[in-house]
Amino acid sequence: MGSTALEQPNERPADEGVDSEESLHERCTHHPGRPAVARCSACEEPVCMTCAVPVRGRVLGPECLAAELGDPAITTPPEPDRTLVGSWMAVAGAALALVATAAPWTRTGAGDRMFGAWVPSFRWSMVAAVAAAVLLPAVWWFHRHGARSGAMVAIVGGAGVAVASALAIAFPPTFQVASWGPWVAALSGTIVVAGGLANVVMGARSGQGV
Repeated sequence: MGSTALEQPNERPADEGVDSEESLHERCTHHPGRPAVARCSACEEPVCMTCAVPVRGRVLGPECLAAELGDPAITTPPEPDRTLVGSWMAVAGAALALVATAAPWTRTGAGDRMFGAWVPSFRWSMVAAVAAAVLLPAVWWFHRHGARSGAMVAIVGGAGVAVASALAIAFPPTFQVASWGPWVAALSGTIVVAGGLANVVMGARSGQGV
C-alpha cells in the first residue's frame, strides 16, 4: 500500500512529460500557422493561445465554447494577416512613384516641366514612367485580392522603377542635368521593393507560427 502510494507520483510526471513534449510539435486545428498551447477539454483538438478559452475550470476551443455557452455566434478568431504592412508599403511606394513622374526630371530641355518623365522619345525617364504606371494598378490589385504572388510583382516592378530612375539620374540627356523627380521615383521604387520583401518575410513567419 505504502510502496504503491510512493510510485504513483513518479509515474504521473513521466506521462505528463511525454504529453508536453508531443504538444510542442502540434499546431492549432483552426490556425495551422500557430503552435498549440493546449487541447480542448471537450473534443481534444489542439488549440492556440487565441482559441483556448478557460471556462469553468476547463479549456475549450471556439466550436465547443459555442456549444457550452449556447451561443452559435461565437466563431473561430481570424488569423491576423501580417502581410498587410508590406502590401500597404508597396501600394504607397507605387503611388508615390507615379506622382514623381509628374515632376520635372531635368533642369533644362524637354524634361524641365510638369510630367517631365513623359517625353516623346526613348529615355530612362520614360521607362521609369511606364513602369510606375503599370506597377501601381498591379500592386493594388494584388493587395485587394491578397495574392501571395503580389510580393514578387512588387519586388520586380519596384526594382524596375528604381533602376530606371537611377539610370535617368546617372545618364541624363546630353547637356542636361537630372532634377528632383527621378530621385523621388528611385526612392519610391525602393519602398515598393522593401514592401514586397516585408510581405515575403511576414508571410514566411506566419506560416511558421512565429
